[in-house]
This record gives sequence, C-alpha cells and structure tokens, in this order.
Amino acid sequence: MVEPIVIDGQRAWLKQYGEGSRVVALGLLNFIARRFQLDALRPPPHRGGDAARETEARRLAELQAQGVNVPSVIGSGHAALVLGDNGSSFNTCLREADDAGRDRLVSAAMNAIAQAHHKGAYFGQPLPRNLTWDGKEIGFIDFEEDPLEVMDLAQAQARDWLMFGYGVAKYYEDRPQQLQTLMAQAMDGAEAPVLAHAHDVTGRLQGLARASMKMGRSARALAHSILIVHGATTLGVLMLAVICIDFFSDGDIDILQLFT
Repeated sequence: MVEPIVIDGQRAWLKQYGEGSRVVALGLLNFIARRFQLDALRPPPHRGGDAARETEARRLAELQAQGVNVPSVIGSGHAALVLGDNGSSFNTCLREADDAGRDRLVSAAMNAIAQAHHKGAYFGQPLPRNLTWDGKEIGFIDFEEDPLEVMDLAQAQARDWLMFGYGVAKYYEDRPQQLQTLMAQAMDGAEAPVLAHAHDVTGRLQGLARASMKMGRSARALAHSILIVHGATTLGVLMLAVICIDFFSDGDIDILQLFT
C-alpha cells in the first residue's frame, strides 16, 4: 500500500509492504516459462514485509548509482519505506494527452529506458503505472522484485521492452504503426545479447501470438502489443505475453477467463 504524506512541506510517499502472496499463480507462470524455455518471462520471487522493503531499498540504491531517476529513500521502518516524490503518474499523463503529446511522452519514456539499459540498468515492470513524469524527466518506481534472481541482465532488459510495449499499446489501438516506429528508434542501440535472446523467444511463440488475435479483446490487445514490439527490430522482442504479461500487469491472469 502506498499513500501520500507531507514532510517539511514536500510531498513524499509512505509505502508499506504486506505479506507475500501469488504463490500458485507465480508457480504456474514459472512452469510455463521453463516449459517453453522463455527465461526472460520467469517471475521473480514476490516477497512481502521486511524482505520486500530490503529488496526495494537495494534496487533503488543501485538504480540511483546508475543515474536513473528513482525516488530517494527518506526513511524506513518495519515493512515500510518513506520515499521522495519524482513526478506525476505517467499513466494519467498518457490518458490526458492528445496523440502528439502521447507520442512525446512515450518517446521520452523509451529513451529513458534505453539510456538506463546502456548504463547496465534494468527495471522489471516498466509499465505506465510504474513510471512518473515531472514535465521534464521520466521517473521509475516500484522495485520490490528483482528479475536478476531468476534471469540474466540481457533477459531482464528484453523483458523491460515487452512490458513497456504491452503497457502503452492500448493507447495506440488506432495507430499501431506509430508505436512500432517509436520503439524501433528507441531500440536501435540495444545490446546484441538482448536482441539475440528476444529473437530466440519470439521464434518459439509466433503461432501463439497469431492465435491470440482470434480470441477476446484482452487477448487481442496483448497480441497486438507483442506484434508491435516484434516489428520494432529485425531480430524481434519477446513473445509469451498472452499469459505472462497479463498477470504482471495487475496480478491476475484475466485471459484465462476466455477459456471458461
């Protein structure tokens, strides 16, 4: 749970960490990723309490040292951190923007991800809800999980691109080619191991993505984002999203409702 507070006239955030959960769902996703050799989509441990607090504090320190715009840690307590403010909700900014403004925001976010990757950083879940915007700079929040516990850096960075692509695809339902163009530009300088891993996973899941286009709205949206990211580079980027990204976006596997 996160709630705003005021310290010396400045807005800050109190983040409290509940107990870990999602054991069954995470186990299912891990089985799927292992079964189809999709290491970049293996879910990292989802801890709670002081363990989650310690993971987030460590990740924030690492990213800050790499020059990434993340909140500063102002204080800590039992299963809680007090974090500085680094901007407004990126998701809200996207919803309120027109097409031109949305392109500028998405381009800024992609460039921020690319620059961070160049410095050796990775995020985990750079969905719009986990990004901020202060009018000048993109910020990143929510790091209570660490993908490097279950994958290597190239896989973690490839995962970042698919997560972001999925998160913004719904804002480009009528302009998918524009999003693909923006992603191609941002990913132009991605490291070869990131693209090579993405290409391998993409090849395994082409059929799954095509089949998803024939399902319900949720599945089509996921498949659309996959194909957009895939088209952004000749090597391609990750593909399992129909199940895994659906879960990462909100903690539920909504797409399973299509089969019930």
